[in-house]
Amino acid sequence: MKISITRDSSVPIRDQLVEQIGLQIASGALRGEEKLPSVRALAQRLGIHYNTVGSAYNHLSEIGLLEIRQGSGVRVASKVRHREMELRVGGIDALLRDFLALAAENGFSRRDLEDSVSRVLSRAPVKRILLVDRNPDFHKLIVAELAPHFDLPVEARTVDELTDLPAPIDEALIVTSLYHLFAIADAGLDPTRLVVCNVEPGRAEQDAVAALPKGSLLLIVSVSPTLLKMATNVMAALRGDEIAVRTVLAEDRQEVEYTAGFANLIICDGPSHQEVKRLAGKVPVQAFRLYSDATVALIRDRLAKWG
Repeated sequence: MKISITRDSSVPIRDQLVEQIGLQIASGALRGEEKLPSVRALAQRLGIHYNTVGSAYNHLSEIGLLEIRQGSGVRVASKVRHREMELRVGGIDALLRDFLALAAENGFSRRDLEDSVSRVLSRAPVKRILLVDRNPDFHKLIVAELAPHFDLPVEARTVDELTDLPAPIDEALIVTSLYHLFAIADAGLDPTRLVVCNVEPGRAEQDAVAALPKGSLLLIVSVSPTLLKMATNVMAALRGDEIAVRTVLAEDRQEVEYTAGFANLIICDGPSHQEVKRLAGKVPVQAFRLYSDATVALIRDRLAKWG
């Protein structure tokens, strides 16, 4: 686990830890059940108080990303293994044998299996892609990123809104990130119509920021206040007060244009990219994406095989 902190930043160290660890889990850099350093070990490594590490770990545990087990330390939540489980030797036949053994041991019959499989295979086709994110201000951003790649309608909802949809949920392909998987784990969703994707860690953007000279001004523009806050925490951990960071909502075009005149680098989200690029003049602009090409391909593959 790679963690860096900046003590002289205005962003609390605890928040710097939360964003970095959370991003590494959501991007797949930290895998399900992977053991993290103990509270005291990480505190000693970073030269900070152990209560700060403990507070960050506890917060990540409360939102379902970490599991704190007495006697066995801190681990990435086991449910994060969703995307990482590999087919054992024998492929689907081996998986089917394991499933049939489990079904038989639990008292289910061949007729039960036939009925269940028949219901799954006779479902109506997927009619829309439904993005699930607990932050409503992310919805415009994630829809704008994914909608151009698909012919189906793309919508976004919070976790709470899943229970009150205008159309049947089984006719939607649900797409969410590891951040939100735990909140919908008990919703009884069809796993063949649930895609859990990694988010982009923004490595290219972090490299660009790391290369900025001291005293530079970084402008971050987004339609999402939540994304602006997360980006601020990450950049504070990366550079601290070595550079100035200014965040502006995309809707404030006057402020974007004014601040761009003093910026050394602008990072923006996809929906803001064209407008920011127009306003930036000669200032370099990098567009941040939450969903990689691999994620788009994963959704296409699921639609083709199970839609």
